[in-house]
Amino acid sequence: MQNLIISKYEKLFDLMSLELKIELLSKLTDSIKNEVKSETKPNKQELLNELFGAWADMDDDITEIIYSSRTTSERAINFD
Repeated sequence: MQNLIISKYEKLFDLMSLELKIELLSKLTDSIKNEVKSETKPNKQELLNELFGAWADMDDDITEIIYSSRTTSERAINFD
């Protein structure tokens, strides 16, 4: 079905002048941009609900795990 629609639009597009094609592409681009903008607004409450409990399966002493995995450098620092 989509291939049929695309082929019909392609035939119409071939009949148009260059200026008309550019104008149509501009309007299609604006339409897509508006759709993307409206879809990308995240609902912060939904995101918070999805993330709630994400660390629930971790050990109680997560800070010890983080600190023990850190490394320090013994390299001399020269600020000259």
